[in-house]
Amino acid sequence: MHIQNAADSFFELYKEVDCLSLQDLDTYYAQYPDIFKEYFQYHCPKTEERLTAAIERYPSQIEELKLVANRLPTIIESVMDRFKVLFGTKLDLNFHIFVGGYGSNAFVERKIIGDVYFAIEKLSSDPAHLEVIVAHEIGHIYHNYLSDQAGIKWSEVDWEHGVTSLYREGIATYLSMLTANSGQNESIYFSYDDEGDEWLQFCKENHRKIAERFLEDAGQWSFDKEREWFRLSGGSYFGFNRLGYYLGTCFVQDYVKKRNKEAVITLWTSEDLESVISEWLREQVI
Repeated sequence: MHIQNAADSFFELYKEVDCLSLQDLDTYYAQYPDIFKEYFQYHCPKTEERLTAAIERYPSQIEELKLVANRLPTIIESVMDRFKVLFGTKLDLNFHIFVGGYGSNAFVERKIIGDVYFAIEKLSSDPAHLEVIVAHEIGHIYHNYLSDQAGIKWSEVDWEHGVTSLYREGIATYLSMLTANSGQNESIYFSYDDEGDEWLQFCKENHRKIAERFLEDAGQWSFDKEREWFRLSGGSYFGFNRLGYYLGTCFVQDYVKKRNKEAVITLWTSEDLESVISEWLREQVI
């Protein structure tokens, strides 16, 4: 396991200059081309407007950013140990900690066993919150690894379909519940902070309506629907974004009760996800 803490270079740069500029940010980005190629291509549009707004926000957050950067390495190591206990295997993963432009806060490289990235400016410094988001991202990697071991045919996975996103985010959330602090408020596993109670209450009170709308969308999936159900920029249907995470977790929890966690983790290796999940969704709206 290797942890690259690129945030330290940002803090050094921030301390050296009187007033951080766009040119200073480009200097920082140039030190870590692999990190920022991935980040700006898929997770944060690199525009002058966005980066200027980020520069304005850093002064009020700099101490919080340092706390996050300092706490993450220990938390990553601890959560990795818990996954080893859970599955009997400790994967050799690469983690990158850096200061971004207020785009995605955490993501996994688009590979089967990819690197894990944490853009710290949108992360809570609370260790409990960090545990959960670290476990969620590592959960994605273990999901891929265990599926690969089970013989999945990756070329046949429909990465662009909503049921795939629902399943994958459900697995990652479920695994975070098994490997992060089990005493945490349930909503933290979805919001990664203490502000998610209203969101989760809405989901539970409107479970049928949410499942019904997703089932309707699943038949005609598009990027706009992906954004609506799984991105921070969604939420036009019900006023709450990322509701697909809730549905996915419910599906996984229900399936585990019928079989076991190993069966649900490798479900897509032997069964048609769209058929299985669509059937489950129909059961939710009866």
